[in-house]
Amino acid sequence: MTTQKPKIALIGYGKMGKEIEHLAIEKGFILTDIFDIDKPLVLGKNYDFDVAIEFTTPTAVFENIKTIAKMKKNIVVGTTGWYDRLEEVKRIVEQEQIGLIYSPNFSVGIQILLKTVEQISKFINSINNYDILIEEIHHRHKKDAPSGTALLIAKKILENIKSKERITTNPLDVDENSLQIASLRFGEVFGVHKILFDSEFDTIEITHTAKNRKGFALGALLAAVWIHNQKGFFEFSV
Repeated sequence: MTTQKPKIALIGYGKMGKEIEHLAIEKGFILTDIFDIDKPLVLGKNYDFDVAIEFTTPTAVFENIKTIAKMKKNIVVGTTGWYDRLEEVKRIVEQEQIGLIYSPNFSVGIQILLKTVEQISKFINSINNYDILIEEIHHRHKKDAPSGTALLIAKKILENIKSKERITTNPLDVDENSLQIASLRFGEVFGVHKILFDSEFDTIEITHTAKNRKGFALGALLAAVWIHNQKGFFEFSV
């Protein structure tokens, strides 16, 4: 970690917020505020933080981004389920001249997985011999499906395999041009993402299994350090 750590505020104090709080204290960050449903952000109030880290819900995230932007503060967004408003958020960031960095998954391991999938997809595109399936499993409390990470994996595949033209989540709507994402919600699973490349000869399987939330928290803090004093709209990558 760089020695120039920004002052941090948390928006959302669920399991992810608590994990970030513990790791931030361990890593020597100054945590100035924790906002949740009982202590909301108040526009016009003078807060002392440099960067807000937002992990809430798809229904709350857009208003939180707007409020932080009006405060001229920078923000890390870990909430998913809002990407249909991506262009609108970009305009807000540009208009208010702040810095925003987002990701469906701040795990460094997932970033390695994405780069691996990209390279495999390019190779498979040249031989065009494999069908592909993405499977994701998350805890039963997750509010969106497919997961933002699964959609990001799918984006990498669609960008690099010409025969795959669309995403489907319906197992009865699968053809040679579709990329199926299967979503399961079960227990307290942190997150499992599996990519299967299948041919008549063999099956290649790549799996990322999150053991706990600490990896996501570390990535969010790394993103907060990076976005500090930056302006613009960015997607997290390593």
